[in-house]
Amino acid sequence: MIFVAQKNHQIDPAKRLTEEAAQREMYEDWEGSFQAYEQLLDSRLQNENQSFPDSPAVGNTKSGAQKGLLRCLLKLGRLDSVVNQAYGMSKQDPMHGNDMHICAELLPYATEAAWRLGNWPVLDNLVNDLHDESSSDANERFQLSFGRTMHSLHAKTVRMISCLKDSRESIMSSLSSAARDGYTRSYPYLMQLHALREVESLSS
Repeated sequence: MIFVAQKNHQIDPAKRLTEEAAQREMYEDWEGSFQAYEQLLDSRLQNENQSFPDSPAVGNTKSGAQKGLLRCLLKLGRLDSVVNQAYGMSKQDPMHGNDMHICAELLPYATEAAWRLGNWPVLDNLVNDLHDESSSDANERFQLSFGRTMHSLHAKTVRMISCLKDSRESIMSSLSSAARDGYTRSYPYLMQLHALREVESLSS
């Protein structure tokens, strides 16, 4: 039985790539994880009716692999590629067709890339695209709210205070649960709070 399971695993490239992408991402091998996600998406395009093998880190959907690929590009600093890939992936989505908007699942990654690039015209479009954030996780909600904060800072709009408040609330909800698991889990959220404080100082 074990031998059969191993044999099936060996002949299932999608499952192998899903596990490899998640494992490499866990160990912060962003280049290796990016390549695994890229291969996974290429294999998926060859058979649109095939589901991805389920993985806690990736999920079993095409959007899960797309988000993984964009996460890796952000970590690698390939910010222009994040924006271009997000538009390209959204254009392939039958729900969007030729619409020049980025789909909601990918919007947080494009938003972070846009403000880091200082591409304010693109960021201006992105922050006005999303109306429902219910499907986003805590980190994605922070990416969106911080993107709106940076947009408000650049545009010097009166929304700055409310954007800062939304960003801080999105961090605190995650920090309260992460703090129970120790400093290591809490550290990324503490850094996000520090970034918010710096933005607040610049705006005052």
